[in-house]
Amino acid sequence: LITSKGFPCEEHHPITSDGFILGMQRIPQPSKDRIPVFLLHGLLSSSDSFLTNLVNESLAYILYNAGYDVWLGNVRGNVYSRKHVSLSPDDLRFWDWSFDQMGEYDVPAMIGHVLNVTGHKKVNYIGHSQGTTSLFTGAIINGKSLIDRVNSFIALAPAAIVPNMQSPLHYLTYIANDVDLVYTLFGDGDFLPHDGFLEIFSKMFCPREPKICLNTFFLIGGTDFTNTNVSRIAVYSAHDPAGTSTQTVMHWAQLVENKHGTLKRYDYGHLKNLEKYGRFNPPTYDFSAFTIPTYAFCGFKDTLVVLEDCKKLMTLLPNVIEAHFIPHYTHLDFIFAMNAPQNLYSRVLKILSSYFNVFKQ
Repeated sequence: LITSKGFPCEEHHPITSDGFILGMQRIPQPSKDRIPVFLLHGLLSSSDSFLTNLVNESLAYILYNAGYDVWLGNVRGNVYSRKHVSLSPDDLRFWDWSFDQMGEYDVPAMIGHVLNVTGHKKVNYIGHSQGTTSLFTGAIINGKSLIDRVNSFIALAPAAIVPNMQSPLHYLTYIANDVDLVYTLFGDGDFLPHDGFLEIFSKMFCPREPKICLNTFFLIGGTDFTNTNVSRIAVYSAHDPAGTSTQTVMHWAQLVENKHGTLKRYDYGHLKNLEKYGRFNPPTYDFSAFTIPTYAFCGFKDTLVVLEDCKKLMTLLPNVIEAHFIPHYTHLDFIFAMNAPQNLYSRVLKILSSYFNVFKQ
């Protein structure tokens, strides 16, 4: 995707402290002192999501052409990060995690690697969807050791508070506590929904585009393609879904079921919770500890992170510098919309330039 468009590319493989070997891509600048920007994808996606539009529409290329040192992350379990120092993906222990561990282990490993390679002390972080969740969980769990390494946080469709979710994902709350049924329908490690289940869901929620909704990425993320170049849907479908654990998807179902509107750790059930957390119920993340300067962008037509939930999140975060609410934007428009360069990425560039003179030699 990168080199075919004439850009340079490097592959990097940081290892987390719990043994996952993560795949990262870098689009390096000729000058080694350019400011690093780290991008992290959302649920069921990969770094490809920032690369699959045209050069003048994809965020990664736009950042590179603006002079930034672009780093693309991939969390455990997706197509670029399916290796471990001792576990195989065929081993169920390989899949025993959710976005709790992405934040606790993956984000610190990737950011640490970027800073070690570049020599910079801080990175600018851009996340989409679950890519924002991973920084929320990581910063709150790790505290200053991670917070002090992030200069600014640009949150696209920030996912954390989701009790009002309208995406078909919220229907999973009805089976979230039936472990056997969940594993039968979705697999007991890698999230691989049963074909029959997808056919039923796609007919229910996508009567006009049932074939598109056979792709779980669009089924969950939304099928309103008003702002999308529909001729590229086949390209997106070739790259997404990119893989995750069933546990991650069920963690989201648990959060929808949590009508208190809080972000909690994964609920294993009382006995295992007691073993993992020292208490019967999973701990709640305390957003007051998330002090990274935050710039948030939410969409009026987002069915996964609905506007009401996004606005509530803004009241919980202690250091929101700007919050933008974009009319007509769905959850996937933040990465795929044809007008994203004008409606969104131009503002992203202004935010970044307010922190640094990119072209300072």
